[in-house]
Amino acid sequence: MRLLHVTHQYRPAIGGAEKYITDLSEELARRGHQVDVFTSRSLDYHTWRSELPRFERLEGVNVYRFSSLVRTERVWRALAYGFAGYWRTRARRYEPFIFYGNGPICPGMFVAIMRRAHQYDLLHVNNLHYSHAWIAYIAARIRHLPIVITPHVHAEQPATYDVGYLRTILRNSHAILADTYAEKQYLDQLGLNPEIVVGGVGLRQEQFPSLGQHEGRRRFGLPEDGFVILFLGRKTEYKGLEMALDAFVALRQTRSDVYFLAIGPETEFSQALWSRYSSVEGLVIRGTVIDEERLAALSACDVLVMPSVEEAFGIVYLEAWAYRKPVIGANIASVASIITDGVNGFLVEPYRVEPLVKCLTHLLEHPELAKRMGESGYKRLIQRYTVERIADIVEGTYARVLRRQHSLAYRHT
Repeated sequence: MRLLHVTHQYRPAIGGAEKYITDLSEELARRGHQVDVFTSRSLDYHTWRSELPRFERLEGVNVYRFSSLVRTERVWRALAYGFAGYWRTRARRYEPFIFYGNGPICPGMFVAIMRRAHQYDLLHVNNLHYSHAWIAYIAARIRHLPIVITPHVHAEQPATYDVGYLRTILRNSHAILADTYAEKQYLDQLGLNPEIVVGGVGLRQEQFPSLGQHEGRRRFGLPEDGFVILFLGRKTEYKGLEMALDAFVALRQTRSDVYFLAIGPETEFSQALWSRYSSVEGLVIRGTVIDEERLAALSACDVLVMPSVEEAFGIVYLEAWAYRKPVIGANIASVASIITDGVNGFLVEPYRVEPLVKCLTHLLEHPELAKRMGESGYKRLIQRYTVERIADIVEGTYARVLRRQHSLAYRHT
């Protein structure tokens, strides 16, 4: 197949959606498909500043990058104005402000799809709510190119799907790839598309080499006999960092052997948090780290805690399972589709610190349970969430879409 993947960002940009499309593109290229990627030149969705080269060939994938409009304070204000008016009135006149404010807006991408659509069998849009999705959708519709989309819908975040033009994309795509069964059920209820397939995000086990826990702890100055809680992800408010920190502080009042390792890109929210928590003993803070340090952190911890309340999937849970670590997430539909409470981790009620403290205490006092949960998570990862398994699902979806399109074309001849 000749495939065009269109995404807001691509590696080396970090993020779950970026990793999803990168791994999928490279795996399909390994299988002999022609895979081209159209994306922005950005590493940072806050600014969409063009930093990356216009073209690279990475692991058999042709990556074409396009300059985008920079997201300034004025653009952010336009986005806020658009959402405020749209949620109040549902008037479509506010949608252009949302499109303009979301970005990345890449005029060159639209022109390139229009010119080169005949070279591809199918277009796959990755991530719905950024503006590249509408650009790709319009061009593909004009050129009669079949569209598959992985929207990464956050059911708890209407901004990721519940805007008129975003619903249009979902309604008129030829297939939707949902990250979880919960996302599929949610989209089914909206009646948006006849074929919604559960795909998900996968890992390559070879990218998670065996590391001794003591090696990881030495890297971060953590004692070998301590109990280490890891938060790994962008330090935004909805990821649950503050809740995790409050639970850590509560534990630390009675257990001096508890440590908290916070790793991930800083935000204004997290910078404000550190003024309150940085003096707490046992807290180790790191910002954006290289892969080697991220893997060291996963090997160093006893449990990964990310009680995020707005998540389409949560690839970090899989990464912890790759190192046979138990995980704790918030009891929201998408996360509950991945974590089986009491089996490979725990689910806790959003924003409630006391249940999280209880779960952490239980793991602290029952290390054999923590080990069993980590092993169970690892088995779940190998059975369902490998890149190869996800690529099988996506490849099959592409084939069905193309068969249907060829059948329709034949009937109209």
